Amino acid sequence: MLMPITNPRKLPGWLAVAGLFFKLGAISFGGPAAHIALMEQEAVRKRGWLSREHFLDLLAATNLVPGPNATEMAIHIGFLRAGWPGLIAGGVAFIVPAFVISLGLAVLYARAGSLPQAAGLFYGINPAVLAIILAATYRLGRTALRDKRTIGIGVVALAAALMGVNEVIILLAAGLAGTLLYTQPWQSRSLPALLLLGSPLALPALPAAAWLDDRLLRLGLFFLKVGEG
Repeated sequence: MLMPITNPRKLPGWLAVAGLFFKLGAISFGGPAAHIALMEQEAVRKRGWLSREHFLDLLAATNLVPGPNATEMAIHIGFLRAGWPGLIAGGVAFIVPAFVISLGLAVLYARAGSLPQAAGLFYGINPAVLAIILAATYRLGRTALRDKRTIGIGVVALAAALMGVNEVIILLAAGLAGTLLYTQPWQSRSLPALLLLGSPLALPALPAAAWLDDRLLRLGLFFLKVGEG
């Protein structure tokens, strides 16, 4: 469970969190990968707000739940740094610049139409974004790939991604492989119960109102589809 850092002497406060993520929200073009790369550079390398290993754990968690990964990372880091005020400040400050910029570009495009001159701008930005992503991938990769087992999981996951396997399946399979390789759950008496809870056989154990109400089922299927999209 995530717990906020509580030492006031080392806390810049929620204003510092808001300032950082407002800046990142305004300059971090290139999609979630570039956003997260800049977050690692700013929060881990420059400010030391959290360790690289902790950053990787947060990144793994955000990839297992629906929603925009970069925004979730901003919220997580804000909470860790300044508690609930940091959580709100990090999320809002990261979202607002992108909203304002997108709204302004949409209005400009609607009034001026397509601008072929802008193509040259993106030809210059794309290599810079790629360089930032590759640098962050290299730094995080050195931390994540600790031994032969993690390297093996990474190679298999990369091969599956290149083959077009759904990323949700890759993440869940990699997590299961890590659990089997590192914790050896077959030695635990709780393994049958864990397997049962993770299977359709666990449905009868739920309250009757939970699984008889088809609205809950439709809602779950809808968000499952959104999360995989």
